[in-house]
This record gives sequence, structure tokens and C-alpha cells, in this order.
Amino acid sequence: MDTTEKLAILKELQEIDRRIDHFRKMEEYEPRRLGDKQAALAAQESRLGGLGDRHSQTQRDISRKELDIKARQEKINRLKGQMMNAGTNKEYQAFLKEVSLEEVEKGRVEDELLEMMISTESFAEEEKSIGKGIEEARKELEIVKGEVKVALEEAARQEAELAVQRSKVADKLDADTLRRYEGLFKSRSGEAVVKTSYQGGTGGQEGRYLCGGCFMPLTHQMVNLLLIGQEIITCKSCGRILYIDDHKED
Repeated sequence: MDTTEKLAILKELQEIDRRIDHFRKMEEYEPRRLGDKQAALAAQESRLGGLGDRHSQTQRDISRKELDIKARQEKINRLKGQMMNAGTNKEYQAFLKEVSLEEVEKGRVEDELLEMMISTESFAEEEKSIGKGIEEARKELEIVKGEVKVALEEAARQEAELAVQRSKVADKLDADTLRRYEGLFKSRSGEAVVKTSYQGGTGGQEGRYLCGGCFMPLTHQMVNLLLIGQEIITCKSCGRILYIDDHKED
């Protein structure tokens, strides 16, 4: 097998591996996308649960305030009765002072109760808003579930077909070349075989060829070897396998 044919096989193998890599990434991404939608729904449901807890606590607080107000009113009534039966002016004034203090405290508790009762009016509207959000989140989740199912099935089908293609193409290469290519594909993020690019000179300077992966300039000897095409040439900087498609600029 000559070098030109080997490079053609390597480029074909790289294209297949890139497509396989794409579908593998899809198999990782799609479940995460579904997870994001599930988390969004769970967050909305948690908000509704928290709202219910706050509403229940507020109702308990209202009941306690109402009992407190009732108890204070009963105490005020009792003190007023005792005040009317006071034997001396000093006793009367003492009862009057205690009644006044209780009425102030009762008024404070009534104000707090009113604020709590006003706050409960917002619960229904907030519950409605959250409920709408939950409904929308559930609809989105169902849509994404369907999309993810289709995407994963397609990815699995494509990956299986590509695996067969890859095996046929890889079998055409000798073990050393295949091993070197696979190591580069993994370490160079899917860019094991790259095309050289020509950069024209300026100001009287000579043009030069660059590695298509790391863009480091190639030596004249490397370019000559690439043009001759009798052996696999790799970049001295990044190790990628190089090829030239068109060298008319030279």
C-alpha cells in the first residue's frame, strides 16, 4: 500500500471516528437535557410544597393570635369587673393601669393578626402562578422525553452502522499505523490527520507551509517529503499526521 492510499484510508477513518464521537457525545448530552427538565419540574413542585407549608404555618399562627386576643379580652373584662368593685381609689387606679396595658397588648396582637390575614390573600394567586409553571414544566418534560428517546435511538443506530464501517476501514491499515493514529485521535481531540496550509510570503519573504493542527511552520525537508509522498510525515511540534492536497502555490 503506497502512502497516498494510506493517507486516504486514515482520512476516511478519521471522518468515521469523528461521527462516532459525535453520537457518543449525543448519548451523554441528551440524558443531561432530560435531567435539566426533570430538575426544573421538581423545583416548581418544591416551590408549591414550600408555599403549602408556609400557608399552613400562617394558619396556625392566626389561630394562636386569635386565641391570644380572646384570652386578653377575657382578662380585660375580668379586670374591669374587679376595677368596679375596688375598695379604694388606689386599687381602682391599679386595675385601670393593668386594663390599659392589656388593651395595648391586645391592639398589638390584633394588628399582627390583620397583617397575617392580609398576607394569606396572596397565597391563592401565588399558588395559581406556581401551578401554571408546573403545568408548563410537565408539558416541556414530556416533549423532551420524546425528543431524547428518538435522539438516543438514532444515535445507537448510527453508532452501530459506523462501527461496522470503521472495522472495515481500520482493517486496511497495519497495526503500527492504526495504533499511532488512534493515540493521536484521542490526544488531539479528533484531529489526528490534518491538511497543511500554505501561507504566502510578504515583503519579499518566502511563503511557507503550516501544520493544519498547531499552525507551526514546516521545514523545507518536511515539505519535500510530503510532496514526494513516499512516507507518512508528522508535525515535529504536535505529532499530527500531515498531508498536502494542492501545492500549486509552491
